[in-house]
Amino acid sequence: MQQRDWLRRAWARMRVCVPGVDSAPAREVRYLGRMLALDIRASLFVDIQRHGDTLRVHAPLDADVGTLVRQWLSAQASRLLAWRIARIARKLGRAPSRFALSDAQTQWGSCTRLGHVRLNWRLVQAPLTLIDYVAAHELAHLVHLDHSPRFWAQVVALCPDALARRAELRTMSTVLFQV
Repeated sequence: MQQRDWLRRAWARMRVCVPGVDSAPAREVRYLGRMLALDIRASLFVDIQRHGDTLRVHAPLDADVGTLVRQWLSAQASRLLAWRIARIARKLGRAPSRFALSDAQTQWGSCTRLGHVRLNWRLVQAPLTLIDYVAAHELAHLVHLDHSPRFWAQVVALCPDALARRAELRTMSTVLFQV
């Protein structure tokens, strides 16, 4: 009971310090190819939830909202990219020996000789078609660890419009790496 009263008082103090913060969308974030409006709200605790085209961020006043949003995107990427890799790996008939997220500043993915596949968490901002292209590209390296014509034929077998998707990804790369 005392904690509940303390929380109410603390909440009331925060609302007095920042009037109107509950309804002030600050900016946007890209998620799966769509723009989500950021709705930042003062709160004692951090909670981030997507509501349609809005990403609602409840956070303390002194929180770094940019960092919180990047952490949310990375958490979404962890599940989503693993799902897309598994889906395309079934088409290939081979699975990576290990999958992990990458925080590379210039590279979308990698595949090692041991079959370890890494995808950049920032891909979660791109449409699924581009995520699937990068997944197909890296998984094709499980068969051909080079960029030979046979490799590209394997990529196209997994992702029929790979060349168009590759061009689109190159066009979007600058925007996607800004996060």
